[in-house]
Amino acid sequence: MDFDTARLRAFVQVAERGTVAAAAAALGYTAPAVSQQVAKLEAQLGAPLFDRYGGRLRPSARGRALLPVALQLLDLADRATAPVTAPAPPAHVVIAGFASALRSVVVPLLAPGAAGVTTIEVREAEDDDALRDLRLGQIDVAIVQEYDGAPTARPARLDYTPLRRDRLRLLAPPAFGPRVRLADLADVGWLVNGAGTRCEAATQRVLRAAGIRPRITGRVGDNETLLALVAAGHGATIAPELVIGAARATVTVADVDLGAGRTIYGVTRAAAAEELRPLLALAAEAKAEPPAAPGRRPSALSAGRRRAAPRGSGPAAAAPPPSSAPTTPRRRTAGPPAR
Repeated sequence: MDFDTARLRAFVQVAERGTVAAAAAALGYTAPAVSQQVAKLEAQLGAPLFDRYGGRLRPSARGRALLPVALQLLDLADRATAPVTAPAPPAHVVIAGFASALRSVVVPLLAPGAAGVTTIEVREAEDDDALRDLRLGQIDVAIVQEYDGAPTARPARLDYTPLRRDRLRLLAPPAFGPRVRLADLADVGWLVNGAGTRCEAATQRVLRAAGIRPRITGRVGDNETLLALVAAGHGATIAPELVIGAARATVTVADVDLGAGRTIYGVTRAAAAEELRPLLALAAEAKAEPPAAPGRRPSALSAGRRRAAPRGSGPAAAAPPPSSAPTTPRRRTAGPPAR
């Protein structure tokens, strides 16, 4: 049986996004055109591929069986269009990922000449959204995170390349010194990064291992707001080192090693892994942008040119007055805030 790739693409988009309208927007088609392609595929197979639940479409039993096959066929179609010789650097690459990884891993690649002849388009996206768009061929690289003790499923058609190890740090209000330990903060309120996020789950694991039942004083998804609350003394938190940035001047970063962290991966479709491997190697070698000095905003293109200086081991710095509060580097954004 021959399969039309346009029909398969329409099918997988609807299956992944749940509505014809969302699939049409992603493909650049009209909704009737997508519906027509799906209807033709259903007629070809002689079975309905979707069931309707509350305004959304979910793959039927036949649709669930077809989905992994359709994805593999589309991968093979993409590979068939690639040259049979050694892979050349791609002319244009779309990278999606969460904000702190974009700043530390992707921004250094944007400096003139850093990525060679490849041009880069950047999109901010949560892990699940980035991986979905990668599976659907909407992006080329997904930057995702995997926390210690919480491995994620890795489909065989995706290729994972480790880019950065990012340890978790204990952050306390400025009234505490850098020698503060988890036990010292047992009765202090705790701030967590969002509700149901991977970072919150990692924080809870660390506190549980230390025998601490936290009194939650805030759940905040935005990293800058989270760190501002710590600086204001509203509570302590545990966060990946990459998100701290200029907040080192306003919060106490404890010396203690929590023995936990996350690994940041660059994920590609296996069919395109070889041609993207050189770019991922550059990303793995990229240097994170150093924290901004108070009152100064660094250039985006200077990212990766300097290695971040470690904080001194002296007493904790008090929070500066509002007129001299540090500013954080401007981040490239193209979607909802990522954790």
